[in-house]
Amino acid sequence: MIRTHGAGTLRAEHVGTIVTLAGWVARRRDHGGVAFVDLRDSSGVVQVVVRDEMLVASGAHDLRNEFCVKIVGEVSARPAGNANADLPTGEVEVVTTELEVLSASAPLPFQIDERVSVGE
Repeated sequence: MIRTHGAGTLRAEHVGTIVTLAGWVARRRDHGGVAFVDLRDSSGVVQVVVRDEMLVASGAHDLRNEFCVKIVGEVSARPAGNANADLPTGEVEVVTTELEVLSASAPLPFQIDERVSVGE
């Protein structure tokens, strides 16, 4: 089995648990030495914290939307004030200890997002 949990199934009761997740990068935000990745699978989305050293060591420094990845990490509570009430997983994040790119993706011609409307 490639994963221990679905990304969208993680909740506060999982804090401290080591999990293995697999899914697609829905979004990546870089913040000086750390990247926040929204990892999406069929169960939902969870925020994953990836240090720059991990991106370089895993060869995933060019990680972007729609890359298929496998993440091993520890579920932790988001810092005070950073919870996202709009997500079922909004109280937790996964701090990455291992990252493997299962499949890379070419740059997309437009952003895949429910907030963006693209014509033919």
